[in-house]
Amino acid sequence: MLIKNLLISSVSTLIFLLTCSSGRTQQNEQMTDSLLLEKIKNIDVSLNSIDETDENLFLNSVSFESLYDDLSPAGDWIQITKEEIDKDLKDGEGQAYSSEIAPDAEFIFIWHPTVTEEGWRPYTNGRWEYTANGWMWVSNYTWGWAVFHYGRWWNSSKYGWVWLPGYVWAPAWVQWRITDNHIGWCPLTPNAKWNAESGITEVNYTYRNRDADWVFVEKNNFFNNLTGTGIIKTSENGDLITRSKTILSINSDNNGIINNGPDVKDIESKTGKPVKQKVINFWNIKGKPLVGDNDISVYKENFKKLEYDSNGKVTNYSKPRIFKRSE
Repeated sequence: MLIKNLLISSVSTLIFLLTCSSGRTQQNEQMTDSLLLEKIKNIDVSLNSIDETDENLFLNSVSFESLYDDLSPAGDWIQITKEEIDKDLKDGEGQAYSSEIAPDAEFIFIWHPTVTEEGWRPYTNGRWEYTANGWMWVSNYTWGWAVFHYGRWWNSSKYGWVWLPGYVWAPAWVQWRITDNHIGWCPLTPNAKWNAESGITEVNYTYRNRDADWVFVEKNNFFNNLTGTGIIKTSENGDLITRSKTILSINSDNNGIINNGPDVKDIESKTGKPVKQKVINFWNIKGKPLVGDNDISVYKENFKKLEYDSNGKVTNYSKPRIFKRSE
């Protein structure tokens, strides 16, 4: 859907640029060939686009070589077994299960970030922005473009917070909890399987996180840059969870995946400030998103599909250059 639209748009733009190039008059010859080529090279017209309508994190069809390289400086890659994932994710159900993992567990790698903040949890050290695709997390980390928009997190009993790569982009992969005066969120685990038809809801995802996994803030602090201050102590999470209602509604339309969450009008009422809806643009610069008055520019990875030889063996499946083995 979204990929198809982007492809059609890209091809149309390419044809337009080439047409302009061939029909230039003396007046518009100021647009040099080098400028035209610069515009064209930033257009992705790949016919090998990844299917983002269905994603199983345990049976992925793409190479994560780029993620292995980009995230290695900021954390450790760990080779994990499906038994360990089963043990960690037994508290609840979803549409995907680790029993579906390919028999060769050699290729299951998770990532553990090197962070120094005490009590760190995913989707902290950043802020929320309201977009045409729902609530988007804007991270302060240079590596946030990957781990807060792809894949899933869980709090491993052995390693702490770890991330399993995925290839479908979303504004944020989280579920929400709301009270009269508070908003909470928690990352979805690998049990949350993305499917465009069914989405991710309370019906097909029932994993129960520990109380301390949740992040809560007062509603009037929701738009603040959360760097430790403003986040409510985890000792209060149990009471907040008991008094809150869950919001889990991730779906999609022609503009991509939408993370529905807290009611905008309610937040406007609590903060006394209007909330402006922004448009998400994808660009080819890795790092922190660029937030403007009307839009947000964020990097989107161009994953490569796995390739197979005549014997059905994967030819471009890679591993992290340095990784730890599960004990």
